[in-house]
Amino acid sequence: MALDHALEDLLEPYDYLVTWKILGGPLGSVPKLQEIRLFLPGSETAAKPIPRKSPVFEATRGVLGSASEFVKDELLVTVRRGTTYNQFKRLLDEIGGMIVDADAATGVYLIRFPPGTNVEALLIQLTPNPLVAHVELNYVTRLPPGEAVGSTELISPPAARRPADGSIPIAVLDSGFDPGASPAGILSAGWDAVDPDRSLSDPGGHGTQMAFLASGLLSPDGFSGQGQILPVVAVRTFDEEGKTSNFAILQAITYAANAGAKVVNMSWGSETDSEFMRRAMQTAARKGLLLVAAAGNSPTGKPVYPAAYPTVIAVGGVTPDGQPWAGSNFGNFVEVSAPALARFPVGHNGPPGAYVGTSISSATVANALAQYLNQHPQATTASAVAALKKSLSPPPSGGYGSGILDSAAWQRFLQP
Repeated sequence: MALDHALEDLLEPYDYLVTWKILGGPLGSVPKLQEIRLFLPGSETAAKPIPRKSPVFEATRGVLGSASEFVKDELLVTVRRGTTYNQFKRLLDEIGGMIVDADAATGVYLIRFPPGTNVEALLIQLTPNPLVAHVELNYVTRLPPGEAVGSTELISPPAARRPADGSIPIAVLDSGFDPGASPAGILSAGWDAVDPDRSLSDPGGHGTQMAFLASGLLSPDGFSGQGQILPVVAVRTFDEEGKTSNFAILQAITYAANAGAKVVNMSWGSETDSEFMRRAMQTAARKGLLLVAAAGNSPTGKPVYPAAYPTVIAVGGVTPDGQPWAGSNFGNFVEVSAPALARFPVGHNGPPGAYVGTSISSATVANALAQYLNQHPQATTASAVAALKKSLSPPPSGGYGSGILDSAAWQRFLQP
């Protein structure tokens, strides 16, 4: 290959090892340079990685500063049926783009351009191209800020209880997971979608909080439902600044499905609609994943995505006594509500203690559905959702869904 010849000329005094990654997708096998290891002749074992900071998503609001946030210098593209790799590569060469990754489940390619490229203009240019099926900005979603309530208090870690053998795991797509914060081995699988070469961690704490709820190690305030402990598939989807991209979310869902999860909790959202994200949720649902997402912590009444997509269960928040939580979003897209206050032994960009948000509500509902599927392994996702809605307690008026998952509803839903 041309790269090999160039490296031989540049690195003549050294030995090197080139690693390629083969990307799957509609274009067939696409080679992508993954790593070059450089070392003195015969000293490969002494090669060490160059220290680097964990990457972050560089967000922008575009040339005019009024667009929804997206990742700088990137576009997401799907190609029309019959398009070949050589055809698409010629198109990318003309506009200065390069395939850097692909999501085989959805057929979406991540295309990167030189720094400072006006990708909004390229989007307009590519939209009518006969090789392109659909093209979008790589939109950014941010985690909700940690909403601590009351005084800081020391919260004891949950009791050490392990998942039962053979339990179906629940996936948590969030800021990651801190294995040192859990007294029990609840982690079934874990992956860093932001920086795949790093071990799983949780710089912000939000993901660990949600994993405690999704697994059943903790319950929200005023909630007495108690089921078995469930294993967790934790996917770090957000960077250290609390940002993620649509492409990272697509890959996180693919990982969760491959890891055996049947329920996916997404305790975050954005008002930015995305055709690629809508299709990804449809694809995941068709493959048997039950998707649950937070309705949002701003009471605007506007749809928040992914919660507002038809294949996702949108969860609003109520207080421990079943009244609307003042910060909860509402509207026709909300399907169910659940308690929004919980106490954690780990903080979210802050100290341990009490936190509030529809993040908590979403993880609570996701846990209940995962408990049901573990009790009824032959149940379909549709029958699980139907059984949940049949069990709910009456909701408050004003767009908080078909009912509340409170302690009484939990007993009706999960106890014989």
